[in-house]
Amino acid sequence: MRTFLPTLLLSTGCASPQWTAEPVYFPPPPSSPHVVHLKSFNSLDALVPSRPTFGGLLRGGPIRPFVETPAGIAYRNGHLYVCDTGLRTVHDWDLATGDARRLGADGEHPLITPIAVVVDQRGTVYVADTGRREVVSFDATGASGAAFKAPNRESYRPVALAVSGEELLVADVTSAQIDAFSTADGRFTRSIAASGADQQFFPMGLAVDATGRTYVADMMGGRVLVFGSDQTLTQTIGQRGDRYGDMGQPRHLAVGPDGVLFVADAEFAHVHLFNGEGQLLMLLGGPQDQPGQTPLPVGVAIAPTLPDRLASLVPADFNARYFLFVSNSVGSRRISLFAVGERR
Repeated sequence: MRTFLPTLLLSTGCASPQWTAEPVYFPPPPSSPHVVHLKSFNSLDALVPSRPTFGGLLRGGPIRPFVETPAGIAYRNGHLYVCDTGLRTVHDWDLATGDARRLGADGEHPLITPIAVVVDQRGTVYVADTGRREVVSFDATGASGAAFKAPNRESYRPVALAVSGEELLVADVTSAQIDAFSTADGRFTRSIAASGADQQFFPMGLAVDATGRTYVADMMGGRVLVFGSDQTLTQTIGQRGDRYGDMGQPRHLAVGPDGVLFVADAEFAHVHLFNGEGQLLMLLGGPQDQPGQTPLPVGVAIAPTLPDRLASLVPADFNARYFLFVSNSVGSRRISLFAVGERR
């Protein structure tokens, strides 16, 4: 043991991942590309070099963070947050340092089925847990905070989250309502019902743009409903069908800094990109299990910037304006990183 341990420390500490991009352009040539796939991964090791600790080696080797069954994802200030329904946790990966932690694996409010995650300006992490039938919060240190839901609703089933200013928006699929809570104290403030919708409403995704408009993915309707700042329905995007621009099962949503709406479609195995007027711009991904594909997309998250190590994956001929993470519930590598912009 006296000779084995130093050797183990030396060999493991020298290990580092190969930093190579896997570029796949969308749309494909001869069209001018506006998105390029950079890398697909299951573990933090694929993104940041491992730094094993002495204690970890004594326990039989470093246990590096990996995702088993990803669902909703979020990104804020260099951290990628991944809901993992298989491991009943939310991974918090620091993409600059390689540090990681698991939220909700223990504590006062252990997670059961974490399906969506969002982070507010204070660094508070909110998780929609369909197994607990409530939203669970964690402070910036990772400590478990309050667990809450809308009052007088025993069958509460939160499935999507978004932050708008000082409000946390929660999609309750059982009651077909979007509930608002104060991020300051968790107090329930109001609800947005599906008034104006012309069919059964089944909310599965939420996003808010810079103007305060709220986007709601209606999975059964194959569309996205857009509510104005006055809580009225102002627009619908898409419909069920199999034509270009139609959707199958829209799930989580994200809005880029340029106003582009990204919709993960679990049935059609693509991410739809729409402009602010609801016009389809392009399709991203595909059903195959290979780089650049999205065999069953369920989560999308926008990253305005990335740590230098990841940003260096962008091909020299591409001008990246921002980045997109997509999670898939099937496939050999279930999280993918894309750059959004244009070819030089």
